[in-house]
Amino acid sequence: MIIRILFFDTDALLKMFVKEDGSENVKWLTSSDTKVCNSLQFFVNDQVCLEFENKIRQFEQNGKISKKNAVQILDSFTNHYKNIYFIVLGNKSLLSPKKQATSIDVICKDLNLKAGKNDWDGLHFQSIIDALAFFDAESHPILVTCDESFAMKVKSKGYRIINPRKQSREEIQAVLA
Repeated sequence: MIIRILFFDTDALLKMFVKEDGSENVKWLTSSDTKVCNSLQFFVNDQVCLEFENKIRQFEQNGKISKKNAVQILDSFTNHYKNIYFIVLGNKSLLSPKKQATSIDVICKDLNLKAGKNDWDGLHFQSIIDALAFFDAESHPILVTCDESFAMKVKSKGYRIINPRKQSREEIQAVLA
């Protein structure tokens, strides 16, 4: 059985909890039926969890969601999804014994990420190539993101991308195939 590894970026994860363009696709993708039928395993890293909480708080402060809704979302994520539905990877938590870690400096240079601007994306990519490589030397996890610039950089390295805001369910299903 082939298990497909999906690594969620913050913007995609948010769409599970806050109605935005692409939310319906994320909810479908993460539904139990889709997960089981497609042998999917969902991952986020520590940074995504931190960014997720910060974004929910920001949405609350900006009036996009109520304080009550923010508390419910964070409680649901912490108690139901985090480390249960989404496996949370810590820094080097599943590094493959077959290879050495790729430094964040090398990743930022390779992806042309700028310190203080988009270098946090390097930590996401580091999780994909280091931690998730643990499962198989040929493993190529699928990045789920709406950040088109980051998606193009990751795609240029040979990884598949799901953009729930831009792709239809049929297109997403084709990426999973």
